[in-house]
This record gives sequence, structure tokens and C-alpha cells, in this order.
Amino acid sequence: MRPTLLILAVTAPISLAAQAAPAAAGTYRLFQGRSEVGRETFRRADSLFEQSSVIPALNLRIESGNARDHAGRFAGFTLSLRNAAGDTLLGTYRAELSGDSVRIVSDLPRAPAPRTRLADFDLVMPPQSVASLAYLVVRAGGRDTTLRMLMAGSDSILTATVRFSGDSARVRFAGIEVLVRDSAGGVVSLEIPVQRARAVLAASNEKLPPLPGGPRPKPDFSAPPGAPYSTEEVRVPVTPAVGDTFSLGCTLTLPKAGRPPYPAVVTITGSGLQGRDEDLWPTVPGYRPFRQVAERLALGGIASLRCDDRGRDASTGNPAIATTVDLAGDTRAQVAWLRTRPEINPAKLALLGHSEGGIIGPMLGAEDRRISALVIMAGPGKPGAEILRDQARWPILTQEGLTPEARAAALAAADSTVRADSAAQGAWFQWFYHYDPLPVARRVRQPTLILQGALDRQVSAGQADTLARAIRQGGNRQVTVRVFPGLNHLFLQSPTDGSPAEYASLTDARVPAAVLDTIAVWLGRWLR
Repeated sequence: MRPTLLILAVTAPISLAAQAAPAAAGTYRLFQGRSEVGRETFRRADSLFEQSSVIPALNLRIESGNARDHAGRFAGFTLSLRNAAGDTLLGTYRAELSGDSVRIVSDLPRAPAPRTRLADFDLVMPPQSVASLAYLVVRAGGRDTTLRMLMAGSDSILTATVRFSGDSARVRFAGIEVLVRDSAGGVVSLEIPVQRARAVLAASNEKLPPLPGGPRPKPDFSAPPGAPYSTEEVRVPVTPAVGDTFSLGCTLTLPKAGRPPYPAVVTITGSGLQGRDEDLWPTVPGYRPFRQVAERLALGGIASLRCDDRGRDASTGNPAIATTVDLAGDTRAQVAWLRTRPEINPAKLALLGHSEGGIIGPMLGAEDRRISALVIMAGPGKPGAEILRDQARWPILTQEGLTPEARAAALAAADSTVRADSAAQGAWFQWFYHYDPLPVARRVRQPTLILQGALDRQVSAGQADTLARAIRQGGNRQVTVRVFPGLNHLFLQSPTDGSPAEYASLTDARVPAAVLDTIAVWLGRWLR
């Protein structure tokens, strides 16, 4: 699963200056670990709260506005989602008040159809907004307060409570903790320990340095001089079950050693719109795991095909309507295309999938016995609902300083949030939420290599054994499991505990040779 920044959500003490006059406008600098990952400006008036955040790691710019009437009640909300540069509109979201109801209209990716609900909330919470958290404290005005928020996008209702004691307060929101510090200038900082995230209000006269993570460098897929392999830029046609035909932009890597026809591997990316190298620019600059895989396989005489996801970079097609089943069809088209190439041995093809790709690989292997082998990197061994629950609960279970009662309350709130946020999501999410990979795993007959990072916090390490057990239950004994100590979900060395919060601070973006060698040697055995 592609990592996301989770700036929202929280429970924790808030230190407030007794007679503070809150700042009406300003800029928060957002940090995760030691790295600045974004900025958010805000403007606050009696009837309006506006925010604009830029998060280069997600290539997003989010601009929104909450309006209130003279009595302080919700009056309307608008949101626009753009790329980080701001020059490409990705979608909009509007909540328009009509009597005691609100009509929600959105063309955000995978958004449900327009809908109407009761206006039984106080404001709409935009994603990735720390300024909105500070706004909750301002709205409380020094009084114990409970606010109901409509979460933009998921359309679920979450409750935030603000409880004051002297010059401090505690905010409960979605079961995670946030520490907020105040001064005469307003809420000057927020800390989210469980995500190693913090936000600092810039001084009004502070000259801010350029925000890290500018435009993504143009990817270069060519073979460097003297490389033991050659590359060819190709297009793979896809004819989906629904919608128009489109094509994928891909790189075919052929070894120089040996003689054709070569055995070959198709790589399958994880969730989210991914490029063919599965890069994470700018969160982890230099991370190109599938290029590393292709280069290592070529040394062993194995060709490879890696493609941009539909709708990403050189590929066309509409990703907004695609579930994992549709993406599996895209991979199926790649396999069919490879079988037509004279340089490729059609009887010696393998699939290598990472994360969501670790769902797709077994799906295709179970239906196509001509596929020779499967490599699953951090592939799920549980239904999506359980994976999301694990992801929400793990930071709370490992957070220090919580009383048993506070931990239990936070876990219950996290479970409730996962259920609520999942109810109104689009087709891709609903499919993932309910899909159980184990029945398909029991039908896999190919030799299978399952790789896992021991510190993976997105797909827990124990799922490797769960997946292997299911494959063996189907009668397939050719299953190998390798769990690599110290590696996270990206198969990179973790300096801490593998949390996605550390990704922006990683300095070594190279997949270790031990992982690449394991893949190449194992595939060399089954593709000869």
C-alpha cells in the first residue's frame, strides 16, 4: 500500500495562554520526523475559515473554506484538490446547505454520486489539515465543547471533544493524540507523537526557505553506457471489460548475457497511482525498487517488463473507475503482450508484485497455470478491513504514557473511525475493504516466494506466514518465505520502528542486495 501522510486525528493535552488573542491568519510548517513535508496557510474571520495546504510528498494542494451563519452554524463548504504546483485541478468537493439538509457534490477520484444528508454537523474537516485542528480549539473559546465534523471525501461524521482545565485542554478526535501549544499569538505549535508529526506557526516576519520536493525529475528508463542489459520503450494495449481501449507505457529490459528467447518477469505495483519504477518522489528521493529488480534480474539472464499504472505518466486510461480486479486485467494484458515477443520464452513467465501487486499476482496465477512462478513482496494475508484496523491500532498499542483506560478508549475510537471512514468510500476502496486474499491463495499452484520486511507497519510481517499457510493448504508445497530483519514496507532499512512516518526521513533509498539476490536466485531456479 502506498504510504500516506496522516496529519489529522488526535487526543492530547493542549496548553493555552489564558488571555490569548488567536492569530487570524498565518502559515503552519508541517514536519514529519526531521523533514518538512508541507505548509498550510489559513485565514479566520467570524463567518469564514479558509485554509490552503501544499504537501509535495503527495503532490497535492488542498484549498477549502468553511462558512458559518451569524449564529455560528454551518452554512457551506468548498474544496479544490490540485497538484502541488497548483496548475492542474484534480477534483472538487462542495457541501451546499438547503434548509436542514446539505447536498454533497464531488468529482474527486472515486467519489460516490451526489447525495443529500442532514446538516447535523458543525463544520467540514478537509484532509491533511492541522490548521483545522487549531480552529477547533479556537471555536471552543475556553469552554468544554463537543463538535461534530463531516470528513470531506469519506463523508463520515466524527466527534471532537475539547475539555478545559485551568490553562490547559484535552482534545479527543479519532483516537489519536495531538499536543497543542498556545501563546498570545495563537496556537503556535501542534504535535502528533504517534505519527512523529508536528506543525509550527511561522512568525509573521519569518522568511521561509523553499519547500523541499519540487517538480518530479523526468524519469530516465534507458540503460546506462556499458550496462549488461538493453531497454526498449514499448506500449501495451489494454482492452478492459468496461470502457475504452487504452495503452500502458512500459520499459522492456533484455539481458545481454545468454541467448533469446529469455525467461521474463512482469512487475506489479502497489496501491495508488504508481510509475513503472514504483518511485516515491519526493517522499523518498531515489527510491526506484522495480528498476533495481529489473537490473538484478538482467544480470541473471532474465528479462522484465515494468509499466506505468493506467492514468500515470506515459499510460492512458481512467484510474478513477478501476478496482483491483480491473488493475489485474491490466497486468493480464502485459502477460499476453509478452507472450507475443520473439525475444521472450512464453513458457517461462513469472509475476512479481509488491503490496497491492501481491494481491494481483496470486489472482492471475490462480487463473493462468501457464505462469511459471510468483514473487509476493509484502502481500496482504488478511481482508482489507483487518489491515486498515491493524494500521490504525498499532500506533496506539505502541504509544508510551497512555493509561490502560486511555488506550482502550483510543483503540475503540480508532476502530470506529475505520468503520465510519470506510462506509462512504468509492469502488476501489470497497473492493479492497471486503476482499479476503486467502481463498485465492489456496488455488495457487505455482512455486511462490513470499518476502516481507520484519518492521512492515502497513502489511504486518505475520501475514507472510498466513499467506504461505493458505497456499500450502491448497496442496502447493513449493512455497518459500523470507522475512528480512530491520526492513519496512518499502524493503528499506528502517532507522526506527518501520512506521510510515519515517519514510520522509530515510536517507538510504536502495533496496538491500540481500533482497534482490534472493529474488534473482530463486527465480533463476524456477525459470530455467
